[in-house]
Amino acid sequence: MYKTRLAILLVCSTLLASCASGPSLRPVQKDLAEDRPGAALEKIEPIVAEFPESFEARMLLGHAHYRIARQALDGGDEETYASHLEKALDAYVEATRIRPDQPGPHTNMAIIAAYRSDMRGALEGLENAAELSPNSPIAYANLAEVHIYLGNMTRARAMLDKARKLGAHPVIVEINEVLAAWKDGDMVEARDIFDGAYALNPEYVQVWNEAPVAQPIETFDDFVQHCCREVTCGPYMRLPCERMQLEVAERELAAETLRREREAENRRRRRLREIYAEPEARRGGVSIEIEEPEEDAAP
Repeated sequence: MYKTRLAILLVCSTLLASCASGPSLRPVQKDLAEDRPGAALEKIEPIVAEFPESFEARMLLGHAHYRIARQALDGGDEETYASHLEKALDAYVEATRIRPDQPGPHTNMAIIAAYRSDMRGALEGLENAAELSPNSPIAYANLAEVHIYLGNMTRARAMLDKARKLGAHPVIVEINEVLAAWKDGDMVEARDIFDGAYALNPEYVQVWNEAPVAQPIETFDDFVQHCCREVTCGPYMRLPCERMQLEVAERELAAETLRREREAENRRRRRLREIYAEPEARRGGVSIEIEEPEEDAAP
């Protein structure tokens, strides 16, 4: 199995990028980079207990829990998945409490929303990240990708233009252009852009979005097959996938797992609304809007 160091949806900086390096955190970062989230969790939990106000430690705690959740769900263990997903969200919320001005927690909470097939929740999180980091080209490239999935093509193009102007690496922009052309049904354009992106940076394209792939993505056909198999991509590119006679991934979870996901999301929203209503956040000039939690209902 061809593995990459992180399993995430978007072309944001890696899950570790929001964490400052430090001697006490490097072993945790190394474990995550080498796909050992369980070992990372064992190391980071005592650090968080000793330094509960460390933003960097809280972020790493969230990364470890999220990685374990992904592995568990890939293995069909929904109980372990739900438990660690809840803990990942809690860790990112605590990181936000410590540093409400930082975009990293919002980006990673958006990644989790996308993994849960809540692309509108992902959009909200990425908009918050862009609000907190308005000069980040990656923030706008991330937004462009989500707008493509949602079919907001004019908005996606505007976000890509902004990413370019802010200095986004061309391959990041080009891969989003591949998605847009494919979504629009222009296969010739999509293939041509893909070939150009691959020539620019094959290493990036081969592990697009740093998600686990069975083999490196080297051709446009590899790219679309990977997208269609991913629950974070396939359902939003259903028509393009079906045009190519490719099976689209479906997200099928037990009712209890869906209930726990929903409760964790509602808890996250309530807590974020409290954080951004606090005087400390207001005094720092941070103005982030979080939608009300949904009414609890059977999934």
